Amino acid sequence: MKVGFVVGRFPQLSETFVAHQVKATLEHGSEVTVVCEGVCALPATDLSSAGRPLADFAEDWWGPLGALRASLARLPHRLSDKIMTGLDTLALPRLRRQDVVVAHFGYNGLRVARLIKRGLMRCPLITVYHGYDVGVPYAENGLGIYKELFKHGHLHLTVNEHFRRLLIEAGAPEDRTFVHHMGVNLEEIPFLERNFSDSPFLFVSVSRLTQKKGIEFALRALAILKSERPDILWHYNIVGDGPLLTQLCELRDTLGLDEQVTFEGSQSHARVKDILATAHIFLLPSVTASNGDVEGIPVAIMEAMASGLVVVSTIHSGIPEIVQDGLTGFLTQERDPEALFSAFLRVFQNTDALNEIAKRAREKVESDFNNIKQDKKFFQYLVNSKNYFQ
Repeated sequence: MKVGFVVGRFPQLSETFVAHQVKATLEHGSEVTVVCEGVCALPATDLSSAGRPLADFAEDWWGPLGALRASLARLPHRLSDKIMTGLDTLALPRLRRQDVVVAHFGYNGLRVARLIKRGLMRCPLITVYHGYDVGVPYAENGLGIYKELFKHGHLHLTVNEHFRRLLIEAGAPEDRTFVHHMGVNLEEIPFLERNFSDSPFLFVSVSRLTQKKGIEFALRALAILKSERPDILWHYNIVGDGPLLTQLCELRDTLGLDEQVTFEGSQSHARVKDILATAHIFLLPSVTASNGDVEGIPVAIMEAMASGLVVVSTIHSGIPEIVQDGLTGFLTQERDPEALFSAFLRVFQNTDALNEIAKRAREKVESDFNNIKQDKKFFQYLVNSKNYFQ
């Protein structure tokens, strides 16, 4: 089977779920072509089963004319959109060869759907919706932006039930819109039982430092903890980089947490594993960003739960589909430092129960977020794709 993936820049370390699906499809025996918005020159750490860098399977949408992308972004939207739609036809020779096309993110699915609408290509189109591509257009003007995709796309896969409901309300065909969770490789994530009576208590976050990750509220809640419960010893490691790094460092210092909060910056995978192995709580109080951007179900939460960490997060987007308050982790309302502080107290008051919570969390990931199981479901979608082709 010939499978074409249509994605953004590829391969990106921040989108390992895309790289994994490409790699898994190759290892399944399919012939794969990746059409992207620029090939990333990354170290050859994420290889296909044939030992070739995944970038070898990728080509720019516009070929050599991909260099025009930055210039087009400065043009008025209507004009740039018209030019980009014309340039998208440069990918037609590659896309027409495919038995099925998989578009990651709704925006890319829409681009392919427009080519199908114009009669320029004819094959099943499967679109996977992740987060930004649902939350931002929903906040701006609703999901009517995908009207053409709903009509000319053949299968719509969302990473959580929340997104599925939003798409169906916007006009996506209910009988062809399904939840398909991303997953993690459990063979690479051993479960480590923690001693939750250790001191100091170690919190950790691993994320891009962007607004939707809610790190600001983690810091504010920990400032309350420091003030209200000085008897509790703790430290907080924040792993990752991003546009809010300077702002968050300043907030840490303003809150008087400079001795208890460490910004680790971007780290190697091996270093991240070492940091996680010594921690007790994975902290990710996600929020809806001011532009509407939301999480799907963060892969970082899946990995943390699989490893034996106890997750403290928020009732946000699809997170409650994996973290059940008091059973597989702890949840609070968004943007509420006092509520997050109360969740910390629940943790400290229930240390005897935390290993049981951690074990149930691992079982939840094994059941619903296991790459092996999810890959089998995805391959079945590929095989059955012609059933959805109209």
